[in-house]
Amino acid sequence: MTRDRGSAAVELVLLTPLLVTLLLFVVHVGRAGEGMTAVRHAADQGARAASLVSEARMNDAARRAVMDDLARSEASCGSPSVTVRVALSGSVRWVTVRVACSTSTDGLGLLGGGSTVITASSSEVVDRYRGGD
Repeated sequence: MTRDRGSAAVELVLLTPLLVTLLLFVVHVGRAGEGMTAVRHAADQGARAASLVSEARMNDAARRAVMDDLARSEASCGSPSVTVRVALSGSVRWVTVRVACSTSTDGLGLLGGGSTVITASSSEVVDRYRGGD
């Protein structure tokens, strides 16, 4: 007759830290995925807004569109930065908007990692009929 009394409790005590760490990792990956989607969409919106105005107003239009989109999406995105670049390819002008921000790691201190920087960029052709205003 073997004595297995209490073995389930010991197994639970040994597995609990592993399960909690796994849960925190899943939350971190979820936040990073949500942040990447939000940053990519914000870059798309910024590029579209910049492509519709004159080159002198592109920076302001892109920054405003990115900030508005990130605020609307309620993304866990801290201190976003927006970079606008205009390129010319033949007779076609392109505007590229690059957005970078860090994800929130609130409540995930047990994983030991710092914040993750998420970067996305999007390009649009400058609308030659609207881009001159």
